[in-house]
Formats: sequence, structure tokens, C-alpha cells
Amino acid sequence: MNERREPAGHYGLTLLARRDYSRQELVERLCRRGYSPAEAAEAAAALALSQALSDERYAAERVRGRSAQGVGPVRIAVELKAKGVASEIIAAALAAEEGAWGERAAAARAKRFGTSHPRDRREWARQARFLQARGFRHEDIMRAMDTPQD
Repeated sequence: MNERREPAGHYGLTLLARRDYSRQELVERLCRRGYSPAEAAEAAAALALSQALSDERYAAERVRGRSAQGVGPVRIAVELKAKGVASEIIAAALAAEEGAWGERAAAARAKRFGTSHPRDRREWARQARFLQARGFRHEDIMRAMDTPQD
């Protein structure tokens, strides 16, 4: 039986209609669907040319979404790098949110630990480790820990 399937570009556009993907993610999804790597790469290139696929848009959306979830710039950058987004694109997307990381770190700390300031050095260190694990930079952690939330 000769099965006809839709072209890789059509299936890629169907995927992109649901949510944005990085170029690498889209190629991987197409390959998992049974398209050859060459077909997948060609479809991704055509979709990027038509601006249906954009690593810049994907990175900006991912930075906005993950930062709203209380995730810091270091962790977001690692996640984007794992998705195949270029370092320059990551830097530009993170720079768009540059002034707000300290405030977001303070909000993440307040959400997890409440609004009162740490009682002692041990509690201070525990809260700082939490923020570090969330991907916040040292200067953002210091700003969040020094900002009283009362």
C-alpha cells in the first residue's frame, strides 16, 4: 500500500500554528514524524524564509514566558541553547528584559518564602540558593535579598 503523506512544510506549518518552535526543535519534530533530515531541514528553511519560523520570535516569547514563571536569565539561556538558539539571539532576547531581573528575583523569593526578610544567615543562604537554582544571577539575588518585601 502506497501511503501519501503531506509535505514536511505543511506539517511544520501545522505545528507552528499551535506554538512557536526553534528551528532545531522543528527539524527534530519533523524527523520524529518520519521525514528525512534533508526534507525537514528544507521545510524549516522555507518556513523561516516565509517568517513562519523565527528563532528570534521564539526566544523572545520563551524569555517572556519563563521569566513570568519566576525563572532567571541564566537558566533561560541554558534552555534556549539546548533548543539550538544562537547565542546572539539569546543575548538580544535577554537584554530586552534586562532591568527587571532583580524585581523578578524578589517576586520569586516572596512567592516561595513570604514577604518577611530572612531571620538569620542560614535562612538567608537557603533563600539565595533557591534563587540561584532558579537561574538568577548573583547581582539579582543580592538585590532581591536586600529588598525588604514588607
